[in-house]
Amino acid sequence: MVMNKVKESIRVILGKIKMPKIAIPKIKIPSIKIPSIKMPKFKMPKMYMPKVNIPKISIPKIKMPKIDMEKLKAYAAKYFPIIKKVFEILVKIVKGFISWLWKAVKESIAQVWTLLGFFIAWLTLTGTAQQVVGMATLIATAIWLITIPLREDKEE
Repeated sequence: MVMNKVKESIRVILGKIKMPKIAIPKIKIPSIKIPSIKMPKFKMPKMYMPKVNIPKISIPKIKMPKIDMEKLKAYAAKYFPIIKKVFEILVKIVKGFISWLWKAVKESIAQVWTLLGFFIAWLTLTGTAQQVVGMATLIATAIWLITIPLREDKEE
C-alpha cells in the first residue's frame, strides 16, 4: 500500500516535468567509391616429378624354430617361482612407497606453517646466509619426511 502511494507520487512528479524536445541534426555521410582492381591472370606451370627406379628387394623367408615343449615346461618350472617372488617384492615396494608418499603429504599439510616460516626466513636473507638456510631447510625437511616411519606408534 505504501509502495503504491510512492509509485503514484513519482508518476505525478514526473508528469509535471516537461522535457524539452531536442532536434538531432541530420548528418550526410558522403559515399566513397572504391575502385575495382583487376588482377592479372596467372597460370601455374606444369610440374613433373622425376621418375625413380626403385630396386626390387626380395624379403628373406624366416623359418620359425620348433619349440620343444618339454624344455619350455622345465624352464618355466625352474624360473617361474623366482619371477613370481620378484614381482611380489616389487608390488610390496610400490605399495610401501605410495603409503609413505601419502603420509608425507599429510605430514607436510600438518606442518605447513612451519615450512612457510622457513621459506620466509630464506626469502629475508641474502648471500651466503640465504644459501646456508635454504640448504639446511631442504635437508631438514628431507630427513623429517624420510623418518616418518620411525615416529609412528607401533600397534601391538
